[in-house]
Amino acid sequence: MSNLRRLSMLVLATSVLSATLSASQQNPSRPVKPSAPTAPTAAAPAPAPRRAATSPKDPFLGVWKLSAERSTYEAGGAPRGFTRTYENRGGGTIFMTTDVVTPEGSIRAYLVYRRDGQPYPEAASGAGSIRMVAVKAIDSRTEAVYFIVDGKMPETPSTITISADGLTMTQVVNGKNAKGQPFTNTVVYDKQP
Repeated sequence: MSNLRRLSMLVLATSVLSATLSASQQNPSRPVKPSAPTAPTAAAPAPAPRRAATSPKDPFLGVWKLSAERSTYEAGGAPRGFTRTYENRGGGTIFMTTDVVTPEGSIRAYLVYRRDGQPYPEAASGAGSIRMVAVKAIDSRTEAVYFIVDGKMPETPSTITISADGLTMTQVVNGKNAKGQPFTNTVVYDKQP
């Protein structure tokens, strides 16, 4: 009997809550004052468009395309195409999409992160697993990027730097090849309009 009473109280509470929500959606919270008739006037100018609050612009935001002729590769080869897109998702969170076109096909990777040095998962199409990436702001135009492999953070990060004019992004990738020999690839990108 106790369960039946609880069930009926729950049904009653749900129906009262639903009726209250329905009524509040139909009735405005403040009474609407009828407008007084006015004489026709000349067309008023359109209101100015609203602008977002001004804040320092993140130089990373935007679309960046590979400049193959200015890039150098000690390991591997230059991809046919490489595009990076950075978007501000609020609260210091960046969303980055990377599109790489190689002779073997194209790869798309996604990373949502903050520049706080904490590891975040990067998902890539066709990848067998999700890798972790930690990004730390060095200054407003430079990031240290750590690609975490098998739970181990590398000793030397890759760096991504935006030029003072905001038109060039340079990524210096440090790593080891299959034989364990160190290499450095310098990948240069141009900002797209």
